[in-house]
Amino acid sequence: MAKENDTMQDVMQGDIHDYDAILKYFNDRPAKQKRQAHYRSITFVTTGIIPYDGGQTTMLHLGTLLQQAGYEVYYLSYVPQSQASMTDDAEFNFPKFGGTCLDMSHLDTHQSDIWIATMWETAYIIKNKPGYKFYFVQDYEPYFYPFGDRYQLAKKTYDFGLHMVSLGPWCAHMINVHTKNKTPVDQINFPVDLDNYPFSPRDFSNYPTKKRLKIAVYTKWSSPRRAPISIQITMLDCQKLLAKKGIHLDVWYFGTNKTARFVNGTNLGKLTRKEMVDLYNSCDFGIAPSMTNFSLVPFEMMSTGLPFIDFLEGTGSYFLPKGSYFPTHFNETALADTLLTAAQDTELLAKVVATSHQYLHNISWQKTVNDFLKILKRIEA
Repeated sequence: MAKENDTMQDVMQGDIHDYDAILKYFNDRPAKQKRQAHYRSITFVTTGIIPYDGGQTTMLHLGTLLQQAGYEVYYLSYVPQSQASMTDDAEFNFPKFGGTCLDMSHLDTHQSDIWIATMWETAYIIKNKPGYKFYFVQDYEPYFYPFGDRYQLAKKTYDFGLHMVSLGPWCAHMINVHTKNKTPVDQINFPVDLDNYPFSPRDFSNYPTKKRLKIAVYTKWSSPRRAPISIQITMLDCQKLLAKKGIHLDVWYFGTNKTARFVNGTNLGKLTRKEMVDLYNSCDFGIAPSMTNFSLVPFEMMSTGLPFIDFLEGTGSYFLPKGSYFPTHFNETALADTLLTAAQDTELLAKVVATSHQYLHNISWQKTVNDFLKILKRIEA
């Protein structure tokens, strides 16, 4: 006889009712593109607006710049969220954002010259709508799931015939490697917001004598691609190794809810821009693991002049030039060695920060929107 109400329950990952509101959009019909001489309106379809979300902040920043370039810009939710709540959260993520938020009641009635999918689910929603359809790819989303049907549902979207635009080179590389149809993928610059993270010169002369190193570590328990488990294990064991060398490592985590209980260090929770700038200016090094597409956080750390460490197992090499950061392997021994070596070499510290500062000035948001505007120009009939 089968047992019921067992206290040990399987993790629910196969509930089709997660998609009840958008189930009618799931089909294999390829996208049909409609070109026209001039485009006026652009609509991003999104999972509502979520505070502290880097991907949506990027969407809002790009949308604002497109509005300033003369387009009507909309952010249309496909999940339940009021327009007022969307607007409040958008202003939190990107103050004075440009564009209009629309709740999901507009999903079937809203008209737009250009539609932009922002994640795999939205690719299903927009692909058969009238107009020209883009797919703004900010990560290789099949990797968000175990190898199963959601993995395959996400992977299928790269073969729909949508005009794909990759934020940086890594997503384009992954799509070209893993999709059978080899659909062309445009790339746009992965940008940094220098104004909100101003450069602050720091004195490296005292690094060699420090007996206490302070490190800012960004991770999200809700995002395995930010390696929340591995980074805690690595930081905990790194602390032990450095303690044997007479160095105390202060670890300051941020990016996760304040209620989360880390195995070491201090959890600062989710921080505002000002709080992040203050943290970077008070720390000696920064780490922000990126196991899939890069995060905005490393650029923000580097923008303030914080020496940045990145793991070779991640994707940093696709986005950061040699000499602009400290590469190391994702284990406690390599990290401890990197911290000790870097702290002793004041000339190298200064050179790395100067190189990163120079590089960041070449990847501004203006370059990103210019890249996108060139793509828009090319699709005019």
